[in-house]
Amino acid sequence: MNKYHRLFLHYAERHPKKSTAILTGATCISLVAMVVFIEMRDARDARRRSEAMKRLGLAEETDSEVKSTDYLERMNNPTTLQEAQLKAMVENAKKSSWQENLENAVDAHSRFMLPGIAGKGEDTPEYVKKIDERSEEILRKQEEKKEQERRLEQDPTRTKFWR
Repeated sequence: MNKYHRLFLHYAERHPKKSTAILTGATCISLVAMVVFIEMRDARDARRRSEAMKRLGLAEETDSEVKSTDYLERMNNPTTLQEAQLKAMVENAKKSSWQENLENAVDAHSRFMLPGIAGKGEDTPEYVKKIDERSEEILRKQEEKKEQERRLEQDPTRTKFWR
């Protein structure tokens, strides 16, 4: 090992430009190889998760079918209580001042990180009530919209051509 180290130093002293170019090139090649291996590993893991979700019947769509517009559409039309709560939280944060947001974040952190200790015997904070009310309102409006679309779909006077 010591012999190779001396040979490398000897070559580096005699040919500094070439040795610098070789080291830079080897570093770049190894960097590219590592990135490729990491991407291949991530793609393999995603494919395995997707196949497992399909086997369990939980996956509705594959990774390639998921688009950013689908995500935005789901955020605008939440289907679950959790999605509605997330949308309500974002709306609440946008409407509140930075001081209120900071206080809410501290309270939420203590409630979620220390659920048995924090908030014992206290009433539910106002921001939690607002989020719950808004999420229920979002889901109610969505259900009304779906019901209206269902009624319009069943209306025999409407034709598919004009939709």
